[in-house]
Amino acid sequence: MAAPGETSSAFGLAEDDDPRIRRVYQRLKVLTIVAALTMGVGFLAVMSVIAYRVVKAPPRAAAAAPKVLALPAGAKVLSTTADGGRLLVTIEAGGRTVVHVFDAGTLAETGRLDITPAPGAPPLR
Repeated sequence: MAAPGETSSAFGLAEDDDPRIRRVYQRLKVLTIVAALTMGVGFLAVMSVIAYRVVKAPPRAAAAAPKVLALPAGAKVLSTTADGGRLLVTIEAGGRTVVHVFDAGTLAETGRLDITPAPGAPPLR
């Protein structure tokens, strides 16, 4: 119980009449305000970056029209491979092996490699 003229808190402690306690509370208030402002600035920075990326995002490419690689009669596809920005299609036709190289984004043919054995060499298989 508090003596007459003395105030007490809920825990039975004396109120903060002491100037040292008031300075600690003042520092605590300043630090709390600084922390809140720092968090607010960080939140605004993150939201600004998100908004910037949404606004400045490159337009999405339209759906690509289907491309057809016409194969000669009796030809068969041996393998297909994706490598970085390229697609490689290996085709065997008439005893020749050909690797077609396509750009993965545009599906335009960027190269072709004919693989033929040297004269007199054994078959590739």
